[in-house]
Amino acid sequence: MLPFLILIFSAYPLFIISFYFFSGCSPYNIDLKNIFLPPFVDFDFPFGTNEFGQNLACMIGKGMLNSLKVSSFASFVSFALGTALGLISGYFGGIRDLLISRLIDFFQGFPSLVFVIFIVAIFGGGDDKIILSLTIFGWTSFARIVRVEAMRLKESDFVLSARVIGLSSTMIILKYVLPFVVPAVFTQLFFSFSAFILAEGGLGFLGLRPAKSLSLGAIISDEMDYIMTYPRLVIFPGLALTSLVVIFNLLGQYIMKNKRRNRSL
Repeated sequence: MLPFLILIFSAYPLFIISFYFFSGCSPYNIDLKNIFLPPFVDFDFPFGTNEFGQNLACMIGKGMLNSLKVSSFASFVSFALGTALGLISGYFGGIRDLLISRLIDFFQGFPSLVFVIFIVAIFGGGDDKIILSLTIFGWTSFARIVRVEAMRLKESDFVLSARVIGLSSTMIILKYVLPFVVPAVFTQLFFSFSAFILAEGGLGFLGLRPAKSLSLGAIISDEMDYIMTYPRLVIFPGLALTSLVVIFNLLGQYIMKNKRRNRSL
């Protein structure tokens, strides 16, 4: 059932991104002679145009790519940072575990959205600023999972045997702990994609993204004035944002379900 749902929700984003790449359109072109063109009439404007005559499908395609770019960088940086700190905390224990654990508790107890909005409002809404602000809080979920796995693995027979033969802690972590930890946090990677896409869209909706960086949230916000007369201007980008979030959530659930099934065998 989950693979079928993933395929269904993937159809809409794949169509828009394919259109953006193969049509050669520009999301920034303004054509006041073709304002509010209806959808599904001209193949060059499958979703019609907005109040400035801009190609809505092209704008959504660019916005989706921007969302995927920001969420990808933020997720992988959070993954790398959280895994590294989680390994140090779980494997070595002691004062390092105490400090990193308190750091995790602090960031997870802090209202992350308020802090992200504060950083973006002060330093600007560029991609690098948003990635940095999302990563500051995103690494904690990875670190917590990795810490628990590392604490379990360091007492396993193969790790104890590696210590006996004189392997360094770094070699043991890289060779015997990390390969077993990565699959445990792989599922969290997809959930982070989903959360970061939603966060990036929320920042765009609040007007905290620069105009040149098209955001699905910014498109929705800009067209809210026309929601009663031209609801498609809000519905189409809203469906794009929803589809991306749902796809990565379903992928995460699918991987988690397969893990549980494999463990039960």
